[in-house]
Amino acid sequence: MASSNNYDGILLGMGNPLLDISAVVDEAFLTKYDVKLNNAILAEEKHLPMYDEMSSKFNVEYIAGGATQNSIKVAQWMLQIPGATSYMGSIGKDKYGEAMKKDATAAGLNVCPLCA
Repeated sequence: MASSNNYDGILLGMGNPLLDISAVVDEAFLTKYDVKLNNAILAEEKHLPMYDEMSSKFNVEYIAGGATQNSIKVAQWMLQIPGATSYMGSIGKDKYGEAMKKDATAAGLNVCPLCA
């Protein structure tokens, strides 16, 4: 059987990384930011203060995503060979970029961020 070193980074995905932020919040928080239950939204200017407030008041989970990154995470899970997959995409130089790198690395991906 070949060693796992032969598979390092054998599969590369390049795409637009997204960071999902998941939290259980109260109704007042949803109303304040005009967020509907069970609905995905793209952030607008009115939502910008929401992220710091959410992380200070509620238990949040940061999940690295986006179509390409999710596909690479599934491939890594299926291959079960440490380091067999790599992902490249543009992220910010902030705590959210760090959260994205941490989650993707925990899933076993080699992370090659392009910091904006």
